[in-house]
Amino acid sequence: MQIKTLLLSACCVLGIASGTVGAADIGTVKDNLLKNTGLEAESVRATPVPGLWEVFIQERMFYVDDSARYVLSGRLIDAETQEDLTQARLREIARARWTKWPFEDAVKQVFGKGEREIIVFSDANCTYCRMMEKAYAEVGNLTVWTFIVPMLRGEENAREIVCSKDRSKAWHEWMGQGIRPAVSVAGCDTSVLRRNLELAHRYNVTAAPTFFFKTGDRSTGAMPAYQLSSILENAKN
Repeated sequence: MQIKTLLLSACCVLGIASGTVGAADIGTVKDNLLKNTGLEAESVRATPVPGLWEVFIQERMFYVDDSARYVLSGRLIDAETQEDLTQARLREIARARWTKWPFEDAVKQVFGKGEREIIVFSDANCTYCRMMEKAYAEVGNLTVWTFIVPMLRGEENAREIVCSKDRSKAWHEWMGQGIRPAVSVAGCDTSVLRRNLELAHRYNVTAAPTFFFKTGDRSTGAMPAYQLSSILENAKN
């Protein structure tokens, strides 16, 4: 039933769009989308389907006709190759923005040579995030960029860490051994926590830990070292 519904929805949009093939360009679609929805697309591009446009808004992919009056939310599948074109495109976008992450706001930890990299959103009061400290060490040859986001029980512990002289050391000792950082200096700038929270909202991060990989994939929830190692190994292939 779900596949039938999906196909019918797609056919409806394609039927509407078929009468206006070639009548619009990227700029026109962007303008129509803004006019009809009040939303500005981060990217717009044509799909392999005539008259159907891909629009990327707020970390989600949608499809619209030339007029952007009709919007389709779902997966675009190539029936011949069985490729999920939507997922492939989302991964492509995520890979392209890797260097644009605000790494200066993250706590950097290097395990071994640190040749492989991951990004993780963590909370200083998150039990599952604590479990990952040991996993990182077991995996080794890893650089972990941690964006500290206060999601649970206030900001006190997070503030103590970002106000420490050595944030990486403070984070590792608190998360791995339960050692609280020394009392922070009065007037410390904790605005990084606000920026990290805004970043989490932007990328729809609602739970910790949430991981982002260079492949464009993401994962939520703690995982054992062997699973993380497997993901990183597959990323090289």
